[in-house]
Amino acid sequence: MSELGARLRRARETNGISLAQAAADTRILLQSLQALEEGAFERLPSDVVARGFIRNYSQYLGLPVDEMIELYRRERGATDKIRIVPATHPPRTRMYVLPSFFAIFFITLVLIGLAYVGLSALGQIGERATPSAAVVPSPTIVPPSPLPTPEPPTAVSAPTTLPATPVVTPTVPPTPEPTPTLAAPIVVEVRVPAVRGNENSWVRVQVDGTTVFESIMRAGEQRTFTAQRRVFIRAGNPTDVEVTVNGLQQGPLGTVPGQPVNWSWPPN
Repeated sequence: MSELGARLRRARETNGISLAQAAADTRILLQSLQALEEGAFERLPSDVVARGFIRNYSQYLGLPVDEMIELYRRERGATDKIRIVPATHPPRTRMYVLPSFFAIFFITLVLIGLAYVGLSALGQIGERATPSAAVVPSPTIVPPSPLPTPEPPTAVSAPTTLPATPVVTPTVPPTPEPTPTLAAPIVVEVRVPAVRGNENSWVRVQVDGTTVFESIMRAGEQRTFTAQRRVFIRAGNPTDVEVTVNGLQQGPLGTVPGQPVNWSWPPN
């Protein structure tokens, strides 16, 4: 027996509310409420939808929301067991063989011996190696150059002085530094119109990644949120929740009553 379902059913019967009346007031399908009270969570669409139903139903019956969500988490998590399946084929391991120190030392000695024999055969080592005679170049005698004949001095005319031309340096204006620009603000109005037939709805609003509102909005209630980058809204009853972005009507968030939807601005 589900403790969560028992507490929900006991609270509803204590308040004298029928299951059909609760479904009409909360805008949750009758089959979903029956699944919650019976603890048959597998009959619900998803885990996120189940948490939204529990939150709305608990607030409607006057039960602590966080405690009921924790009960759902424990009951839903207790049924999921992790199975460990052994691997069919063991992983292969590679074998690396390191060369022996003695093998490396022996190969080094063999290479040195071969090099010595080769150099000896070419006459580069021992008595066969004879130094080559150095060739000394003979000095070259350069005859002395004749002395230059002095020339008579010539009159040098005085240079003509030209007027100096002023040099104008162009003035380069300083380049203005760019000023950082901030993103345009996003003003979103969320409201539940006070029209006959409209009901309350659970709404959660995230502004720039931070949750700023999460509660049930009644008919006729309106709230305004401001963001710099992004606004995310999740509504449990989207047909009764209307949104306005920067003064532009966006209409209801969904078309199916009681089916939660996600809405974001800018659109994905």
